[in-house]
Amino acid sequence: MKLLTFIKTSFKEFPVLFISNFFLFVFVGLAEMLAIFSVVPLIDVFLHPNLENISTITSKFTNVFAFLRIPVTQISFMTVFLIMMVAIAVLLISLNYLVIQTKYIVVKHLISKTCKACFTANWQFFTGSNSGVILNTLTREVHVVGEAFSGFSVLLSNIIRLIFYTAIPFYISWKTTLIAGGLGLFFVAPLFCLGRLNYKLGKICTSTANKFTEIIQESFLAAKVILGFGNSLRSVRECVRTYDEHRKAVVKSQLIVFATSKVLEPCGWVAILIAIYVSLKYFSVELAEVATIIYAMVKIIPLVKEIASQNNSLHGFIPSYEQIYDTINTATRHNQKSGNIIFKRLDKDITLQNINFSYPNREPVLRDINLKINKGSMVALTGKSGAGKSTLVDLLMGFYQPTNGVASVDGIPLSQYDVYSFRQRIGYVPQNIVLFNTSIRNNLMWSSDTVTQKDIEEACKIANAHDFIMELPEGYDAVVGDRGVRLSTGQQQRLCLARAVVRKPELLILDEATSNLDNESEAFIQKAISDLVHKITIVVIAHRLSTIVQADWIYVLKEGVITEEGTYSELIDRKGLFNHMVNIQSFSN
Repeated sequence: MKLLTFIKTSFKEFPVLFISNFFLFVFVGLAEMLAIFSVVPLIDVFLHPNLENISTITSKFTNVFAFLRIPVTQISFMTVFLIMMVAIAVLLISLNYLVIQTKYIVVKHLISKTCKACFTANWQFFTGSNSGVILNTLTREVHVVGEAFSGFSVLLSNIIRLIFYTAIPFYISWKTTLIAGGLGLFFVAPLFCLGRLNYKLGKICTSTANKFTEIIQESFLAAKVILGFGNSLRSVRECVRTYDEHRKAVVKSQLIVFATSKVLEPCGWVAILIAIYVSLKYFSVELAEVATIIYAMVKIIPLVKEIASQNNSLHGFIPSYEQIYDTINTATRHNQKSGNIIFKRLDKDITLQNINFSYPNREPVLRDINLKINKGSMVALTGKSGAGKSTLVDLLMGFYQPTNGVASVDGIPLSQYDVYSFRQRIGYVPQNIVLFNTSIRNNLMWSSDTVTQKDIEEACKIANAHDFIMELPEGYDAVVGDRGVRLSTGQQQRLCLARAVVRKPELLILDEATSNLDNESEAFIQKAISDLVHKITIVVIAHRLSTIVQADWIYVLKEGVITEEGTYSELIDRKGLFNHMVNIQSFSN
């Protein structure tokens, strides 16, 4: 049933591919059937040069030759046979080309569909999913399904060819064919039952591949920590162990497919030899026709082997197909909600009114939040770790919807805006640095398709990045390495700030932009922020309170509640939590 569901769904998604493949398969089958029939007159014309006592099939060929005014000679029959062989070779090459094209069209479609589903999902989909599973789905499982679709095409082709091949001996001697067919089914039937076992092995293959991809991804992302702890060999052992589990399942699965093919071969020959013996001794079949039956049966044996193997193989591929559509369906259920109003600019303010928020099945993270961000102002959010600052920013960016309350932009609920147009007008500098393994210029151009080199240099000057870039041998063409590894942390952060600034955002969000920087790098970032104050609207999350001295308004959070708000000097004078945090940092410094 699972295999039928796979076929049905695939046909709905790729009807043109299915239909075109089917008709080419039929055409190839007809051509091969005619080629095998042409063996009969080829043998007859050598056994009976005077064309006496020839078979019925040879008589029909000679009638066609007479109609077409082709001389009935040995050379003519040899020429027809060779032409048929060449035509079949060309058709089989075309068929193979179509099957390969079909495979990669399917893979492309699945990658596109999966990526689209994932990147139109909300942030909750990513936080609730295993990144190793998603990565494995897009790298291994889509190719496995592509192989399955290719395998199904070959299976369909072989079934059609088998029907045409079987028609030849059936036409010549239906009794012989029934004997061979009955014996063949007796041997084949048990092997088709292995499909269920291969499906179970396929599920193990998929789950172990997920785990292996997850371990590899985590190991390379944490390479510096692994090396720093001296745990390299431990990580290698874990990678090898998880791959070994995957290897064992794959070996068993492939062994079943291979064994199916090899077990059928001697069984097929037993069926053929018995059928031929009976034909010659009891059914008085002509020698030329017996030779043709043998030729057809020899063609049928590998087809039956392949059909049985492909059937079992397809059952092993189905878990990959199920995982792909589970990922797509999960992402679709978490589809990003969006309004219809296109956001163009911030005219007045952003407000959060009576906001409450909690993650599924957890205690509230934010409670009764009321704050206002005026256009052109700098607003800071601070508090101890876990106070809810980053969650508050996630609500501002539309990553989550509040449980209660309303987030508004210029008096219009944020939920009514097209969320993508809103985010395209935001400059975002996350706490965890994200840079792509390409040039500095490409990293900055990624932010906006319309930026010029002049825009890039201006943004880098604002972010205090231009000078260090020009000191690099390749300048703006310097490749930053994986996640910016070829640059210092301070340089990486300044590039992230330049990338946010270069798109000329309506709202600039800085999430702990100086938390991991040395004093010199922090000074560079602070100067950049100073240059931007009152030119664009800025929201800053800060642990280092020296960063927000010049903020127009500061909100202090504690356990999801705003406990204090005001200017820097006002909060210092109140001798509350903010003043306590400042004193602690001053003492530490």
